[in-house]
Amino acid sequence: MKKFKNRFHILLIFIVYLFLFSLLLTFLNQIHFLHSNATENIIFVFMIVFFSIIGFIYGKKTPSKGYLEGLKIGGIYIFFLIFINLIFFQNHFSIHRIIYYCVLILSSTLGSMIGINKKH
Repeated sequence: MKKFKNRFHILLIFIVYLFLFSLLLTFLNQIHFLHSNATENIIFVFMIVFFSIIGFIYGKKTPSKGYLEGLKIGGIYIFFLIFINLIFFQNHFSIHRIIYYCVLILSSTLGSMIGINKKH
């Protein structure tokens, strides 16, 4: 139960992070500070950083096989992102989306692998 509560806590942080980040990017777009291509690239980089940080945190907490923990937590968040995209944006799957999700899962896996090595 404690593990579920911890994952729910991180998922809640993820949702708040996405909301605040979306507000910031919307504001910057409204004042014409960013172009749409730059916005997409910034979102991609921040998502990679966020997934790496989450993987790192979970990697530090797991006793062994950090890559599995990174795959698991990355898969959970990817499922959540797919759910949001299908419900709110009605984006269909494309090769571009699949590569995007694979890169995010890879970043959480690498973050977790680094985290398990930085325990000591």
